[in-house]
Formats: sequence, C-alpha cells, structure tokens
Amino acid sequence: MKPYPVFPVLDDHGLHKVPMRLYWLLLLLLRPFISWVLVLTLPKEQRDLLAYVYPLQQDFIIACIVASPLLLLLAAISQRKPKGQPVWFKVWRHSRIILLLVALTDLVLTLSHLPEQVMLDAPWRIVAPIAIFIGVLWLLRSRTLGLVFAEWPVATDKKSEKSANK
Repeated sequence: MKPYPVFPVLDDHGLHKVPMRLYWLLLLLLRPFISWVLVLTLPKEQRDLLAYVYPLQQDFIIACIVASPLLLLLAAISQRKPKGQPVWFKVWRHSRIILLLVALTDLVLTLSHLPEQVMLDAPWRIVAPIAIFIGVLWLLRSRTLGLVFAEWPVATDKKSEKSANK
C-alpha cells in the first residue's frame, strides 16, 4: 500500500495546486497596493506612513503602475475553478511571463531608488530587493509553474454530472 504524500500535488479538481510561494511572491510584488489599502484604513493622523516606504509620491505612482498587471493575474487565479470564466485562461497561461517582467522591473526600480548608504541608514530596505531576486530565480527555475500555468479546469454541466453518476 502506497502512503499518501505529505503535500498533495493535485487539488480537488485534478489540477496541479498553485504553489504557496506564488502567493507570497504576489504579496511581495503587490506591496504598493497593499500599503495603499493599509494607509487608507488608518486614521488621518497616521496617513504619512506611506512616506516611510515611498518617500517620493512619484515612486509610489510608478510602483503602482508597475504592479498593475498583477491585478489581472489575481483575477485569473480567482477564476481558476470549474465554474470560472474560461476567458481568463488566456491571461493565466501567460502569467509566468507577466510575473517575470513585473518582478524584474520592480527589482530594477527598487535597486535604483535605494539610498547611497542603505546599509547604514535603512538596512530594512534591502530586504525587498533580495526577496524579489530570490523570486525571479524561482520563476526561472521552477518546473511546477510550467505545469500549473498550462492547466485550466474544464467546466462541467450538472446534467452531464447526473448522467455520469447513474
């Protein structure tokens, strides 16, 4: 008897599971939008919190523009179910390229906006470029991402399910 794997490879619909690392990478790359939402939920006295992460307003706007294609990817992930819209598969199958382009652009912008003496003044600002670089390496080397982005669930009819169950 074969033991069950510790980490199941397939989800409930018979597709490869989306790796948890992909969600972590999305959180990292969507940090301008996440920080924007966090600042909007704070009281007016604490709204200058965004200035610590993005000292110049122009940097924040550019970061939001760079991260905006990932919103399409989020919509495609939400539709990756049998009752989802099959139109999103066109976005889903190109998601690796979208992620790679956004991550590389974000890495270049993050490195170019670091202060000269970042290790002395704000060493916490070096964490994001290191994490993005590791994410880019993972996007380039991962074998399972190719399988995940190639699959899309097939829509099932309730009538065909009933006839198959009989």
